[in-house]
Amino acid sequence: MTFKLNLMKKLIYPLLAAVVLTAISACGGGEIVPVDLSIVPNPVSVLGCGKSVNIQENPAVKTRINKKMGAEEYYLDTHKGRIEITAGSEAGVFWARQTLAQMVAQCGDVLPGVRIHDYPKFPYRGAHLDCCRHFFSVDEVKQFIDILALHKINVFHWHLTEDQGWRAEIKQYPKLTEVGSVRKETLVGHYGSNTYDGTPYGGFYTQDEMRDVVTYAAERFITVVPEIEMPGHASAALASYPELGCRGKDYPYEVQTTWGVFPEVFCAGNPETVTFLEGVLDEICDIFPSEYIHIGGDEAPREEWEKCPKCQALMKEKGFTREAELQSYLITTVEQYLAGKGRKIIGWDEILEGGVSQNATVMSWRGAKGGIEAAKLGNDVIMTPNSYFYFDYYQTKGREENGEPLAIGGCLPLRKCYEFDPYDQLDDDEKAHIKGIQANLWTEYIATFDHVQHMVLPRMAALAEVAWNPEGRTDYDAFVGRIEKGLLPIYCERGYHYADYAFKGIE
Repeated sequence: MTFKLNLMKKLIYPLLAAVVLTAISACGGGEIVPVDLSIVPNPVSVLGCGKSVNIQENPAVKTRINKKMGAEEYYLDTHKGRIEITAGSEAGVFWARQTLAQMVAQCGDVLPGVRIHDYPKFPYRGAHLDCCRHFFSVDEVKQFIDILALHKINVFHWHLTEDQGWRAEIKQYPKLTEVGSVRKETLVGHYGSNTYDGTPYGGFYTQDEMRDVVTYAAERFITVVPEIEMPGHASAALASYPELGCRGKDYPYEVQTTWGVFPEVFCAGNPETVTFLEGVLDEICDIFPSEYIHIGGDEAPREEWEKCPKCQALMKEKGFTREAELQSYLITTVEQYLAGKGRKIIGWDEILEGGVSQNATVMSWRGAKGGIEAAKLGNDVIMTPNSYFYFDYYQTKGREENGEPLAIGGCLPLRKCYEFDPYDQLDDDEKAHIKGIQANLWTEYIATFDHVQHMVLPRMAALAEVAWNPEGRTDYDAFVGRIEKGLLPIYCERGYHYADYAFKGIE
């Protein structure tokens, strides 16, 4: 199988360019023959380790599949005066083509003669986008997926339901989008300002649009994992179907207009709640073929359950002594239902509080503590600690004088993202339960896609570095240099609005 490199430059590169820092510079734990490119950060530096390739004179690229290799593993050979890709699957070919395209971007028509052997350490390399607090169009979501492809991130975690808006069309429950997708106004400025814009805000994705996004991502070997929040962050759903709340059908639930954690949760003691969630998940599973379905599970206050006759009756029936066990009961019920469809659940680390089966995968967000606990219990873990990979946090300590846009708070400079150790405090057996890492972007204060780009770039590069090479990262200055050489030209060509603080030496 061959294709012309000039066509790749025009068509593949704008969409599929790779990250030299992971594919060429860090090498993802693989090897370079005969020079270690994790030491030599610029492929031009290795001219002479093999015969260079003039792509004008030799534009053909030969690819082949070797099923004995890992699915995302590949060899990229340019050291024999020609260009060859050998990979374990089309996904591996995809990453190799990205690497090659970026070599072209850096080196021009004459590529260095190298042999790159590359593969990721983690099978799950994710990035999350909250489209509920602020809504982003299908085209903008696709651009976000392009950013993931650029950084060899292979999971798009799509946050679709929240207190401030329900964004997924569910045909069995049309009020979710008729009512739940629109809030009457939005908070202006930071939390607690008590100033609102007075303008209705809404938006949702039709099922056809969500399928289109799934197809678009799959063409880039990215899996879309949808999130349907339960039992908390349910205000928009309860505004649509108030009978599912502990306060009953006559209570005036509203789609929330500000940010935070709210007491309104699904009624765990109402059988209609389970019927509703199963109906929603039926349609979600029909749209999204992913093995994982994210069921939330975070920030679910239990005060309503303490006062609810239905919830208390269920606790008595089941012999529960703590309201936390109600959440575990609901999550386990949903888990079993999805298992019958051949799916698995992922939940935020709060799902551990009432007990959870070992089939559940835990997404550790409140630092790494929940992930460490889950791994020691034998659960699989995706590490996404707010202390390292919450990209809605500020990027510098002097954010005001540095001109950073409004953010939720905190401070996560590029250096700290780069330094994350996903295996901290774990022995070898426990390390095996760490299946991947993820960065999250919550959008309370991010209303435009330009702002989205500013918050994730270049920090997405640090996520990629850790995901492909979680150990042995010690030279931060070299890492920044690789971004400058390997990523900034692509950011600029695509018109991405990246934060340049790291390149000014500002933290």
